[in-house]
Amino acid sequence: MCEICLTSIFLFVNMPPKTSMIGALSTDEKLDGSNYDMWHRKIQFLLDNREVLEPLSVTISAPATKNKDDKDITSTEEYKASLAVYQAWCKKDRKACYTMLYCMHDDLIGEFENYPTAKEMWDNIHSRYGQTSETRLRALHPKWMTYTIDSR
Repeated sequence: MCEICLTSIFLFVNMPPKTSMIGALSTDEKLDGSNYDMWHRKIQFLLDNREVLEPLSVTISAPATKNKDDKDITSTEEYKASLAVYQAWCKKDRKACYTMLYCMHDDLIGEFENYPTAKEMWDNIHSRYGQTSETRLRALHPKWMTYTIDSR
C-alpha cells in the first residue's frame, strides 16, 4: 500500500474524539490575526463537528410573551414550543461563542468577548481579519518573497 494511503488510514483510525479536537485546534491554530484564512476554515469544521455551526448564520429572537391584543400567551403550547427552540438556539450560540473565544490568542479575546451572539462575533472577526487590506498585503509580501527564493 502506498505511503499516502497508509497515512490516510492512520489519520482516520487515530482521529481524536470530539472533546480533544478543540484542544488540538486551540493550541495549534489559535487566531492571532495573521492566520484568519486557515483559522476560519478549521473553526467552521470544529463548530460543525460540535453541531453548533447554525448560530453563525441564523439569529433567533426570544418569543413574544404577549399577542397583538396585549394578552399574556406564555401558557400556550405554541409559546412553549417557541421558547424551547429559542433556548436550544441560545445554548448552541453560547457554545459557538465559547469555542471561537477559546481558539483565539489571549490578546484578542477582550476585543471579541462582548458580542451578544456568535454571528455578530463571527461577522466582526471576518470584517477585521478576512478582508484584504494594504497592511495585510505588505505583511504577506516578505513571506511570498521567502517562498519564491526557497523554491528555486
